[in-house]
Amino acid sequence: MGISIKEWKPSDGLILEPAALDAVKDLNNSLVVAGPGAGKTELLAQKACFLLETNTCVNPSKILAISFKKDAAVNLKERIKLRLTKNLDSRFISQTFDSFAKGILDRFLYALPEEFRPDPNYEIAAGNQNEFVRAFSKCGENLYNNRIKKQYIDNLTKRRLEHVSGVYKDVWDKLLKGDGDIKPTLSFQMISILAIYILETNPLILKSLRKTYSHVFLDEFQDTTHLQYALVKVCFQNSQTSITAVGDNRQRIMLWAGAKPDIFDSYKNEFNSYEYTLVMNHRSAPRLLEIQKIVNNYLQDVPFSPIANPKWTEDEGEAEIWYFKDSIIEAEHIAERITQLIQEHKISYRDICIIVKQSVQQFSDEIIAVLEKVNIHARNEAKFQDLLKEDIVLLILHTLKSALDVRDSDAWSYIWEAKIFFDGKSSTVNPLIIDKLRKQLITMLKSVKRRLKKITHQEELNILLMDIVDFYDVNKIRKHYPQYLQGQYINKLREDLTDYLFQYYMSTNAWIAAIESFQGNDSIPIMTIHKSKGLEFEVVFFVGFDDSSFWSFSDQEDEDKCTFFVGLSRSKRNLYFTFSEKRFGRRRTNSEISILYQMLEESGVVEEKFIGLD
Repeated sequence: MGISIKEWKPSDGLILEPAALDAVKDLNNSLVVAGPGAGKTELLAQKACFLLETNTCVNPSKILAISFKKDAAVNLKERIKLRLTKNLDSRFISQTFDSFAKGILDRFLYALPEEFRPDPNYEIAAGNQNEFVRAFSKCGENLYNNRIKKQYIDNLTKRRLEHVSGVYKDVWDKLLKGDGDIKPTLSFQMISILAIYILETNPLILKSLRKTYSHVFLDEFQDTTHLQYALVKVCFQNSQTSITAVGDNRQRIMLWAGAKPDIFDSYKNEFNSYEYTLVMNHRSAPRLLEIQKIVNNYLQDVPFSPIANPKWTEDEGEAEIWYFKDSIIEAEHIAERITQLIQEHKISYRDICIIVKQSVQQFSDEIIAVLEKVNIHARNEAKFQDLLKEDIVLLILHTLKSALDVRDSDAWSYIWEAKIFFDGKSSTVNPLIIDKLRKQLITMLKSVKRRLKKITHQEELNILLMDIVDFYDVNKIRKHYPQYLQGQYINKLREDLTDYLFQYYMSTNAWIAAIESFQGNDSIPIMTIHKSKGLEFEVVFFVGFDDSSFWSFSDQEDEDKCTFFVGLSRSKRNLYFTFSEKRFGRRRTNSEISILYQMLEESGVVEEKFIGLD
């Protein structure tokens, strides 16, 4: 028996604002509109606790949380582990939309008719569209520029699978099965199309899915695409499953990637959901909230008056715009300020972030070089961000850390729970069985430590990581993590980890240091605003605040204003915007985005500083 609904209280003594508590206890479909720092992740974690601890989510039913980004899915999963006992947290499943759709396809691949069934070893077209270009070329279409390429590739998933015809049907066939030099390759949009087809044509599979998940959470709901929403509707519309969607229209920055513009209204109408609005902001200092209020007024008609957490005093928060003659002076001043923050204010590397509108590589090389001169490490986080959230990568890293340091209790707990989980055992079964598993794990860790000491070449590390995966059994890993079921994705991730880890080892000459460097513990992240979404930092440097960074502002002003809002709302305490008159050998202007500067001025809290200018 669980706790009664009346007796239940938020864990850790947390006090939720009234609307948040009402949303947690609502058992019907709901939409929670929550701005940056409102505690969306915490609300969903508390709702999971409420549903499981009161047995409202009746055993063996589960809760499925679907997030837009991998970061969000992992963060929510980690938050749940802190809030729930182990016997309950196993009933909480946190996935991205992509992994959810892929899990349906891979698990029920043979429910598809032969003509629509992909090769079981298909590859994922994650950013690389070469196979698509080759497939269209073989079918007589030359995708000779980016505009044409986008148009044709988008059209592949515009129609229902059974209605695809002409050149698009031919391309589908080549990508599903492969053809000569064309590998079987699917985009995540194609995977969603196939998953929808499986559920629409197999009522027993759909019924099983609905029986499995009595409650579903949809995070960052404003960025949900047309296809993702179609999948949600097929899965759960007009069912007994209760849906909780959480999002914020002010942070809608994925329209360019197909986000559905009217997603909130569609969901409220089609799922008959009640809307809650949260007003607390637990992240940003009061002076920074003044900026957010002004930007909101330019984004929507509804006033936005977030309430600061009582931990802040009224005058806390620092916001400045820095103007420079050139980007070298800019980088030097940023380095000087970061040095001061680290040495005088004891701010850690990971509590500082440098964000740019786009094209991290263009900005990062110069900044990284200048920071290196004062012994501060920074890196392009885009290369590592998703990789560090992968389950297989986390499993390998925790295994290495546990082998290298027997005192690392977190690493040991992680791999011990994984071993029991993969083997289908419970810590309450026969002590002899548990002792046998523990001895197997310890023996493996000792072997890993010995082998690490002898590694001199990258291939030796690659073989060791393969053996670690084999110890846990790759088939069991694939079974429990559906994103790895088909194709060579798991091998690609292991190879990427090998590359980066060996590079760091060559520069540190110590495996623990190499792992910590790979995890980014000793470096300042540089990332795009899109990649920073959902994250928070004590200090944010918004670099390259100019027309060239917002090159498409005139064509997508509303979306770029939302992007601006997301970027500035990552900061807790210190926020710096930088403009350089000269960058990459060219003059820079800010007249096209003058309205963004106007917003900062209207807030009344942003100080202007002119550095190195005549």
